[in-house]
Amino acid sequence: MAKKHFICTHTWVSPEARVEFLKMTSDITDREFFESVKTERAETLRHWMGKEDFFYCHWFAEDEDAIFDALEGIGGNDFMATLPIETERYVDSSDIKDQTLANPYDD
Repeated sequence: MAKKHFICTHTWVSPEARVEFLKMTSDITDREFFESVKTERAETLRHWMGKEDFFYCHWFAEDEDAIFDALEGIGGNDFMATLPIETERYVDSSDIKDQTLANPYDD
């Protein structure tokens, strides 16, 4: 199955979950982070987190289940709730192709 782009909004299931997860991951590098959630069916390409309740990831995955499976592989589903949204239109300023933008509503 072909992979597609997803934006995921994550939030902690509790303040205690946030503290525990961040403690567990406090010594990993960026490389280790990306490798830890990469599977045959899904991988995280970008990750944003601040001090707010929500944080975000850009995933390249076959489907939503592939994302949940990758998170389950690190126990992430026990710490966070995730809302994956497929993005039919994906453009990148570092990869300009001069192509017409995709219309997500076109079938």
